[in-house]
Amino acid sequence: MGNARRRFLKRGPGPFQTWIVKAADFEHQLQTSRRARKRLAPLAVATAQEPPLAASGRVSHRWLKFWAPQLLAWWIAVLFMIGSSFFAVGGMRAAWPGLAAMQWLDNGMLGPVFFTGSLFFTAAGYLQFYEALNSDFPGGASKRRFVGWCPRNLGYLSSLSQLIGTVLFNFNTADAMIAGLGWKGEDLLVWTPNMVGCVCFLVASQLAVVEFSHRWIAFRPGQLAWWIVALNMAGSVFFMASGIASFTVTDGSMIGPFTASAGTFAGAVCFFVGAYLLVPEQFEVDAPTVDP
Repeated sequence: MGNARRRFLKRGPGPFQTWIVKAADFEHQLQTSRRARKRLAPLAVATAQEPPLAASGRVSHRWLKFWAPQLLAWWIAVLFMIGSSFFAVGGMRAAWPGLAAMQWLDNGMLGPVFFTGSLFFTAAGYLQFYEALNSDFPGGASKRRFVGWCPRNLGYLSSLSQLIGTVLFNFNTADAMIAGLGWKGEDLLVWTPNMVGCVCFLVASQLAVVEFSHRWIAFRPGQLAWWIVALNMAGSVFFMASGIASFTVTDGSMIGPFTASAGTFAGAVCFFVGAYLLVPEQFEVDAPTVDP
């Protein structure tokens, strides 16, 4: 092995770098930007030619293991799940007020429910941003950072966009509790930050798809990470539909009140499941995880 010919292959879509292979005569090791920020070990691959397609499908996971508070990714998952639960409950109550199972939640409590959910979203969003900012991909991390700028890192750009969206949801849900805004106030203070936040979520979801798949679109249902990014994309689409439908017209009513509430519920369910899948992603059977 002393005279083994070693080289590094680095690739990704456009100006972004999303995977790197350490190649030698007798072994190749693949690391992707998503795996690096999730503190997952590199994968052994047989070839350096398009290795992400060749390697990721071989990984299996421990589905019944859940408790792992020592992992940053676990906290991200739990906080997103809690936030999604609040949005799902609020959306269900608003969309189907006649459900007997939802009668315990008074209409006057919907505002605080959505606002509380947005706070958990923001907490999870910042931890996700922190995770991406301190990823050691593709080189070694120098020191721990709480803020920073990494424009060529797709995981960073995705988490930054989602963090901005969650903060806008804080303003949106807080302003929604102000009484007597009128239709202009509703559209300016509630609908506008909601729509911009939904756009941020869509951008974040698309960037996450590109980071995972190393291209602009992919269909890989055999891989757990694909389900995570696909569910987040679906949740973002539902949130966008909800945001559009919540536009307030001059008589003070929304253009699509049921779509606004049902879209929030459906999107929150997608985000909840996607967040839960972040947990088994950490527990790989065939490839050990890197200590946090």
